[in-house]
Amino acid sequence: MDSVQTVTYQCPNCNAALEFDAQTGKFKCFYCDSLFSEADIKKIFQKRDDSVNLEQNEPELSEDQALQEEFSGQSALYSCPNCGAGVICDTLTSSTRCHFCHTPVVLSGRLSGEYRPDVLIPFSVTKEQARAKFNEYTMGKKFLPNGFLSEAQISNLSQLYVPYWLKSGLVEADMDAVGKVVRSWSRGNTHYTNTKEYHVGRTAELAFVRVPCDGSKRIDDELMESIEPFNYSGIKLFNMSYLSGCPAEKYDVTKEEAAKRIDERIRKAGEAELRRTADSYSSLEKVKIRTNYRTHQYVYALLPVWFLNYQYKGKDFAFVINGQTGLTFGQLPVSGVKLFWASVGLFAAVGLIAALIGGLFLGI
Repeated sequence: MDSVQTVTYQCPNCNAALEFDAQTGKFKCFYCDSLFSEADIKKIFQKRDDSVNLEQNEPELSEDQALQEEFSGQSALYSCPNCGAGVICDTLTSSTRCHFCHTPVVLSGRLSGEYRPDVLIPFSVTKEQARAKFNEYTMGKKFLPNGFLSEAQISNLSQLYVPYWLKSGLVEADMDAVGKVVRSWSRGNTHYTNTKEYHVGRTAELAFVRVPCDGSKRIDDELMESIEPFNYSGIKLFNMSYLSGCPAEKYDVTKEEAAKRIDERIRKAGEAELRRTADSYSSLEKVKIRTNYRTHQYVYALLPVWFLNYQYKGKDFAFVINGQTGLTFGQLPVSGVKLFWASVGLFAAVGLIAALIGGLFLGI
């Protein structure tokens, strides 16, 4: 594996590390509180990169080649020794913890440019807001294990850019079905039902924009879908500086694998739209749907998620927050001990009430 080329994003004023600050939407030095816009970052570090290239007399590269070289040189790969998760980060970071199993992980080497994303949505939800949403989501849930609500566990709530494949395109959708129109009436004591059947055909051209599928096998697809949608108006062209202080999961679901799930989502959405145009029928039966892409394209994206994983009795329970919109979803564990004692208390209360009622009837 190639050695890591150390190229970092440091504050021009004090030389400390810069990180993207969700609250201000800018890059912040948490040592001297300096703030820099994305345009400032590009300008400052482009000058540095240009000077390095001139000193090394490197041949002029095309724009695509330059982007691949930039990503290869400024990205590092962490590999978790426990669960095998691969995490992309900037080369300034020297150690971190796996966001799945919390195992400390170490730098393993430079990452090739093939994993360079096309676009990214920066974080808008701060850590304080994420913690507040976690507390709000778990409030009143009395059967959670004590460890799930501990400060040590909550401190593992971490930012993660999750890899996504986004598919856009024009789809021609056809529907063939049998439509039934049922009419019922009564005359005297007799009830009548009249059923008419019709052939129903529908054809539509449907446009789909950035239908998502997460690109990590370790993250449950339905879990990620539970915090959709993302607001694509906040999307930006990928810049390595956004990974300063925040890691990203390396995709291990190929574009072809993701296409199967995306196409099924599009097929279901197309069917729902075609069915909507035939809502005058009492029911539709023998429905057949065909979809054909006239055009399509894929975009590889990093989307912001606050992630908390909890292992309880051999099972993983994940809690996630959309790092842009704040939408929250969690798979929460249940403490068997707490549930048992609650059941004992309930049975005891029911027994006491029954005894009191029995005593009243017996005149005791």
